[in-house]
Amino acid sequence: MMGIRDIVSLLGGLGLFLYGMNTMGDGLEKSTGKGMQRIIEALTGNVVKGVLVGLVVTALIQSSSATTVMAVGFVNSGVMTLTQAVGIIFGANIGTTVTAQILRLSDIQGVGILSFFKTDFLAPAAIAAGAGFVMFGKNKRIKNLGQIFMGFGILFIGMDVMEESVSGIKDKPWIGAAFSSMGKIPVLGIAAGTVITALLQSSSASVGILQALAAGGVISVASAVPIILGQNIGTCVTAIISGIGAEKNAKRTAAVHLMFNVLGVFLATVVIYGFNSIAGIPGWNDQITRGGIADFHTVFNLLNALVLLPFNKLLVRIAYIFVPEKSDTDNTPYNLLEERLLQTPSVAIGQCVRMLIFLMKTALDNYRNSTGMIFDNGRHISDKLQRVSETEEIIDIGESELTQYLVRVSEKDLSAGENNTVSGMFHIITDVERIGDCSVNISEIAEYMYEVSATFSDDAAEKLKNMMSAVDEVIRLCIRAYEDDDIESAQRIQPLEAVVDVMRTDLRQYHISSLVGQRYDFRLGVAFLDIVNNLERISDHCSNIGMAAEQRLRSATFDPHEYTKNPDIINTPEYKRLYNEYKTKYCN
Repeated sequence: MMGIRDIVSLLGGLGLFLYGMNTMGDGLEKSTGKGMQRIIEALTGNVVKGVLVGLVVTALIQSSSATTVMAVGFVNSGVMTLTQAVGIIFGANIGTTVTAQILRLSDIQGVGILSFFKTDFLAPAAIAAGAGFVMFGKNKRIKNLGQIFMGFGILFIGMDVMEESVSGIKDKPWIGAAFSSMGKIPVLGIAAGTVITALLQSSSASVGILQALAAGGVISVASAVPIILGQNIGTCVTAIISGIGAEKNAKRTAAVHLMFNVLGVFLATVVIYGFNSIAGIPGWNDQITRGGIADFHTVFNLLNALVLLPFNKLLVRIAYIFVPEKSDTDNTPYNLLEERLLQTPSVAIGQCVRMLIFLMKTALDNYRNSTGMIFDNGRHISDKLQRVSETEEIIDIGESELTQYLVRVSEKDLSAGENNTVSGMFHIITDVERIGDCSVNISEIAEYMYEVSATFSDDAAEKLKNMMSAVDEVIRLCIRAYEDDDIESAQRIQPLEAVVDVMRTDLRQYHISSLVGQRYDFRLGVAFLDIVNNLERISDHCSNIGMAAEQRLRSATFDPHEYTKNPDIINTPEYKRLYNEYKTKYCN
């Protein structure tokens, strides 16, 4: 048996291996930053593109489990369809084999220049370079590169420790008997690979252990094949756990993942063992190398994806049988803020932006509903008031949910740009909620006007409609700035907001002159002024949103007082041009 020291050494080596893999994956993810989000957003209904996205993302973050959990989160949030998620899952299974291919570098033999590619040189060199980048790097990009190098080096050191800990077991008779039985009874090998991977929740780690055993000369091809097949089933456990308590489509995603791997293992078992019993596989009982394990792991997952890819829609239909649709399916937008996506902060931040855009669009809808009530002479006013109230509740709940989620995102290790985006959203989420509040105020004014049977004169109505149109446009500019990453829209917000301020001043003067000239009674004058004040407040809140959008798109830091500190911003030729454009449009 292995001694206590060997067991502790094996566990320590496994710990280093997992830490190195996670460190390297984190560094790669941070280096891609917003690119990770864009890679995933490039996904369309084309399942083949989904495979490529799943492959690339998994290769970057070094974890098929994390990619699959991410897919579960996207489906649960409604951002991705189940059919799209199938492609992600297929690609993730291929991408996870990258780690095993990296580990085969340990098999390199030779002298001269080849010796520089051997892990006994690469590992310490990578750690030394990585430590230098982390300690002395002057920007995040260099530090992230250092993290990648250090993770790479630690990964191989962990592998070497595991190999050293198992190096003495090849002469143990029970070890040979155990692996021999797995080769003769493949179900045992599949079960062993499934259980070990399920416990570690990482197929890369379990394959790494197998490669360490292969380096010790204790694994034959016949023994390794069923274990590797079982490892592909065991990796489904993380997605299954992630699907517990989730929305039905998330459960279906986990079911598709399990079906894909189980069917693949079943087909591979039939083909491999059927062919071996008929013709015999050359070298079946020979010792397998680390490279041999890596190659079989890659080829199996690649062929599995190619064989089952044409049947992706069938897998989706079967998933619907396992998890049938019911009438109580939850389609609320709050699912955008998926807890599972916190594992990948760049993706979680992208979801926060989507939620913010949803809330801004909802606020725009409520604004239009409320302002429309001013001029519809009270038609169906009770139904419209209820709709405004219900929509406002959605905004209030969304603000609370987004704020709490942003707090959790901010606790992650974020890049400067990500911190800027999160800080900006923290600053403006209340502004979005206040736009909703002002819209409710306007709807209540409309209700009052209906109750006292008051209507504005044509002249007053026209002036209000002009101001309402200007405020409608400034809200739309805020949405476009965030939804399309449109710096031009963001830069238009401040000049338009300044024009709204001018309109407020003009309409207040109009209000005073109307009261003096007795063109409408005092109660209608109060309603007119209250509407003007609420419109101006909405525009002010849009100004804050616009500043955050501008800084998100052109700066690495967020400063809510930028316009106060830099008054010359409003004196630029472009600002003046836009100001005059909007003044001509709305004030003449």
